[in-house]
Amino acid sequence: GLSGDDFLELGLRNGRVVYSYNLGSGTATITSKPLDLTLNIHVVHLGRYFQKGWLKVDDQKNKTVTSPGRLVGLNVFSQFYLGGFHEYTPELLPKGYRFKDGFQGCIFDVQVRTSMNQEFKSPGTPEGHPNSGRSVGQCKDSPCSLIKCRNGGKCIEGGSTVYCDCPTGWKGAFCTETVSVCEPEHNPPHLCKQGGTCVPLPDGYTCHCPLGTTGTYCETG
Repeated sequence: GLSGDDFLELGLRNGRVVYSYNLGSGTATITSKPLDLTLNIHVVHLGRYFQKGWLKVDDQKNKTVTSPGRLVGLNVFSQFYLGGFHEYTPELLPKGYRFKDGFQGCIFDVQVRTSMNQEFKSPGTPEGHPNSGRSVGQCKDSPCSLIKCRNGGKCIEGGSTVYCDCPTGWKGAFCTETVSVCEPEHNPPHLCKQGGTCVPLPDGYTCHCPLGTTGTYCETG
């Protein structure tokens, strides 16, 4: 919501699931009954079609609401955030959102669809593969089970953050990009001296020397 108040949000408040959305002409809110805390995993179904919204939590009855005003479209960015929004771009949050704290806990599975006649799918590319995440655990299931590091990379877990530790010569989120001989992380580093610019070649590299220097590695004044 850079230029308007449109938003859709889901969160927990005082032991109840709260679902709110605003299409630009007023906020609609549904609040569930208190959660049954004897359950290990809670299942939440929610949706919106034009002004009508619905929420069903565990075995509670389905609740519906209709947003006020005449606007029927949800105008938001394409990004779908799960977890601690304050760690991303709080200045982009719309006016009227009610949650002040980021998510704490774990999410076992998420499935979404963007129209009534579609099948539900896990977000991500490939399906179910996380782009990135913070503050969201995986409920006893290792996030590394979803991460496939390439070229000898090793998946490392740090709380709810995962990343690929790449071997020498590889980089990128999944160790799929080669490290150029001219990049700072290349081992061994290039030998261009005195401000010389490293330029990669098919079989190595050359140094472009600044004025006043010469030599293979610009080592001579």
